Amino acid sequence: MAPVQPSDSHPGPAGGASRTAILEALRHAEGPLTVQQLARDLGLHANTVRFHLTRLTKDGQVREGRVGLGGPGRPKLTYEATTGRTSGSAGTAEREGSGYRLLARILAGYLAATSDSPSRDAVAAGQEWGRHLTERPAPFSSISAEDAFDKITALMDGLGFETERSDDPPLLRVHHCPFRSVAEERPDVACSVHLGLMRGALQEMGAPLHPADLRVSHSPGTPCLAFFELTGRAAPGTTPSQALQPRIGESATVTPPNGE
Repeated sequence: MAPVQPSDSHPGPAGGASRTAILEALRHAEGPLTVQQLARDLGLHANTVRFHLTRLTKDGQVREGRVGLGGPGRPKLTYEATTGRTSGSAGTAEREGSGYRLLARILAGYLAATSDSPSRDAVAAGQEWGRHLTERPAPFSSISAEDAFDKITALMDGLGFETERSDDPPLLRVHHCPFRSVAEERPDVACSVHLGLMRGALQEMGAPLHPADLRVSHSPGTPCLAFFELTGRAAPGTTPSQALQPRIGESATVTPPNGE
């Protein structure tokens, strides 16, 4: 399938370039597509595709179906675009986005006010979701640092971050954060969640790579910086024994999460 461009006749969905690409691929497809087909054609991780398809299905822009009913094995889930959004749906999506931002602010504020260590608890929550959004390698297999860096970059882009990568040393420049308004108020919570997402995903892969430092920028036009350290290999789902503990800071000054 050739890469598709967002059409002018349909407004793209909230959720970033990956979600728009998935929806446009379904709109241009000759028939329903599976998660694996979309992931292959768009160069995205399967879990990233599933994440966005769930949102698109709930939003009514995608319809879920099944093939292989009555045959051997489990039926496969397929997805196809619906006829499109109604004229008032763009405003509805904007209101929904505002509602989610408010919910995120409420939850971040509550965690900051009630936890003995908001950063530590936020890292832990993000870490669990990072594990969930990542596929563990097959038994007796391993993943290289390069492949792991590819996957973590795709995961973050699929979640609505806009990243620019450098490979030596491993570094992600985050130019857009989907929770920027929350991060500006509660960086100890929002940014720690993002750090946990990366850490949990890499642990689930058993990758010889570990997020060592997240330097937060509060200046418009200046990206946040996520630094990674090469480590010894670890079994998937475990913490590399030689990994540096991650930290969150600004410029050269760091404020490590308590207990990290």
